[in-house]
Amino acid sequence: MRVNECVAQFLSDNGISTVFGVMGDANMFYLDHFVRKGGGKYVAAAHEAGATLMALGYASVSRQIGVASVTQGPALANAVPALLEGVRARLPVVLMAGDISSSKTHLQRLEQRELVLATGAGFEHARNPESVIADMHAAFRRAHTERRPVVFNLPTEWQWRETAYARTLLKLRSRHGVVSDSQDLEDAVGIIAGAKRPIILAGRGATMPQARDAILALARRLGAPVMTTLMAKDLYYGEDCSIGVMGTVSSTEAIEALLVSDCLIAFGASLTSNTTSKKSLVRGKRIVLVNDDPADLDNGQLVNAAVIGDSGSVAERIMHWLDEAEIPSSRFSEEGVARTAMAAHRPKPFEIPVDGPTDARTVLRCINSIVPDDRVFVTDGGRALGEAWTHIHVTDPRLFVLGHNSGAIGLGMSQAIGAAVAEPNRPTVLVTGDGGFMMGGLTEFNTAVRNKLDLIIVMLNDCSYGSEHIQFRDRQMDPSLANFDWPDFAPVAQALGGMGVTVRSLKDMGRLAEVLKRRSRPVLIDVKMDPDRMPSPPW
Repeated sequence: MRVNECVAQFLSDNGISTVFGVMGDANMFYLDHFVRKGGGKYVAAAHEAGATLMALGYASVSRQIGVASVTQGPALANAVPALLEGVRARLPVVLMAGDISSSKTHLQRLEQRELVLATGAGFEHARNPESVIADMHAAFRRAHTERRPVVFNLPTEWQWRETAYARTLLKLRSRHGVVSDSQDLEDAVGIIAGAKRPIILAGRGATMPQARDAILALARRLGAPVMTTLMAKDLYYGEDCSIGVMGTVSSTEAIEALLVSDCLIAFGASLTSNTTSKKSLVRGKRIVLVNDDPADLDNGQLVNAAVIGDSGSVAERIMHWLDEAEIPSSRFSEEGVARTAMAAHRPKPFEIPVDGPTDARTVLRCINSIVPDDRVFVTDGGRALGEAWTHIHVTDPRLFVLGHNSGAIGLGMSQAIGAAVAEPNRPTVLVTGDGGFMMGGLTEFNTAVRNKLDLIIVMLNDCSYGSEHIQFRDRQMDPSLANFDWPDFAPVAQALGGMGVTVRSLKDMGRLAEVLKRRSRPVLIDVKMDPDRMPSPPW
């Protein structure tokens, strides 16, 4: 077989059903073989960053390895912001890139290894035509085990070389395993047994059904309120002991409960600066941290007991030892401060207002009410993130995609496309700002149209770069340099093959519900906002 055929066959043999990419002379032939002979799906993006971000969104929602493909040199350079985003999000993605480094005079020559490593992504170079499949296997294995993007670097001139193909299957092992009664576990149980006001925290690593249920059972056994990190958002939404997200977007009531608690028991979380609000929410507490990744146990926090293991299994083991020792419930959840926090987080009925000026909170609550609950929810960067995270809910944390892990705007649209491809039977809702949409969303909007995706884009349009507008305004400076005179976006969306709706007041939200009911292609909702009435960023 030729090398390009071997690459395509490896993808098919290992159940890779979708590749996102931008075609060029380094990848066109194996992509053709993947589609025509292997029956795979190729999603053609408009830009290499978009293709890589789509693979990230796909990986986040599907919990499988996302795959993207680009040609060489500048094409790979275009993907740098997406690689950085993937590294920060810790998502397994393989980006297949061509390479013409053997030619010293080629216009697209680039030192690709150095470029990739600067982002924190992995780099796996094909050593020779005979080792291509083994090296490709290594790239996929590394993406899975290292939880980050890995670039598979394949010299372009090898595509038509003949080589032997041996069917090679990936054996990707789960981190879940047996929990032994270690000294670390004994220390953790001792801390928990002595806690008077414990709070349990669940992160993205604790969102599988068995872990979710085991942690919830432990919370009830301890009489402890339960919280989640942002990445595990809505894991316990609707449960009577839930007090929401811990961190910079916590409710006032939840913060009050956190401040009086004496112990934090965290499962599958890494306790980032945003989760701990720069450690202010964990100061003075004894902390137990459970994670299946040792790297997440060494994060500079003042952790009193760190247990390596599967969150669900460890939670069950802790409860076993508490029962064996006949440790009574703390009953913290019965105290006034905890009951107030739990009451504040319970779902409440909402009716779409008849009229009024648009504000981010009400608009997002309307969207939450209008779009079916069983949806995918993606956020770009922007000023209204905190309101979006608080007021739009998902039925499973897996269906929430945080689209600005690297702090950049403009990365959400492509991740939403990847998520929509992974979940074709659910609507995908993207909340973005006007600046983010113009930076990356406009480029790939037609990609969503061409692929007939059920994508709803809610653009909170204050005609400005909001963060800069705020800083100018707060210093009593003219913010006009951060403001933009954008075109009317609804006709633009229609010209690109989608649907476009303009919302100028809350009165329009009722009409929007009818539009969304009969949607047949991607919809862009241009919500006109006053930049001086937008919320501040949640950080």
